[in-house]
Parts: sequence; C-alpha cells; structure tokens
Amino acid sequence: MSANQDRLPPYHGQWVVRTIGTILLTTCALMLILGLTVLADRLHGPRFALYWSWCFLVALAAIFVALFDMHMIRRTSRLTQRKLFREQFETRREPRDR
Repeated sequence: MSANQDRLPPYHGQWVVRTIGTILLTTCALMLILGLTVLADRLHGPRFALYWSWCFLVALAAIFVALFDMHMIRRTSRLTQRKLFREQFETRREPRDR
C-alpha cells in the first residue's frame, strides 16, 4: 500500500473546520498573551470579567470545533472501514455454477 492509501479520505468541509479551529486557537492564545502582558494594567472590574469571559468562550468554541472534527474523523473512519469490508467480502465470494 502506498502512503495515500493509508490515509482516510477527507470529510466534506474538513478544511473549513480545521481553519476555524486554527483561527479560534490563535485568537485564544493571542488574547491570553495580551491579557497577561500588555493589557494587564488596563483590565480592572467589569473590563477584567468581560475580557476573560470572552477568552473563555473562544477557548470553549475551539474545544467544540475540535470535538466536532474528532467526531467527523471517526465517522469517516467507520464508513471507510465498512466500505472496505464490503469490497473484501464481495471479492472473496465467488459465484457458484451448478
């Protein structure tokens, strides 16, 4: 088997899901770094709570996107496994001529 045959086929929209996940993770990391360094002295009271709530929500959205991606990969894997099983079963079954 070649390297391409060992890989799962991408599910519909995989590139979009991975791009959204990357953007969310980058945003969360940037918010974390800025919140602990540059904006640390400016975030007090309601601003502090609002800023870190948004950071938490962005991180939560990234987690949900990752879980969705994991679900879709498992689904694709299951469908590919069933397809390969059916193909293997059909090639082994020989018609009986009696």
